[in-house]
Amino acid sequence: MKKKSSAITKSTNKWLWKWNEPETVPTVLPNSRTQRLALKAKLANIDAERAFTRAYEMELARTKAVGEAMFKSGKALRYSIASSSRQILLRTEAARRQFEPGYRNRF
Repeated sequence: MKKKSSAITKSTNKWLWKWNEPETVPTVLPNSRTQRLALKAKLANIDAERAFTRAYEMELARTKAVGEAMFKSGKALRYSIASSSRQILLRTEAARRQFEPGYRNRF
């Protein structure tokens, strides 16, 4: 004789997307219709809470990725501005050295 599971729920997650099918299915249903409906409502609430938790975690990951991209683009902008300003400074210094006779000796 095979022993039945004593768990309240079993997982039947065979889909690629988790929200397509409920995660919890009652293994043992009570005889009373009221108790069955109460159990199904409880399991539906558990499914909803897990779905909200997953959505919250995905939103946090998305926000973190957007923040990281903004930080890195700001860093790239800072370096490009510093590089451009340094290049302008060096070119003006080179032009002044070429055209002003005593400019090279000042530094």
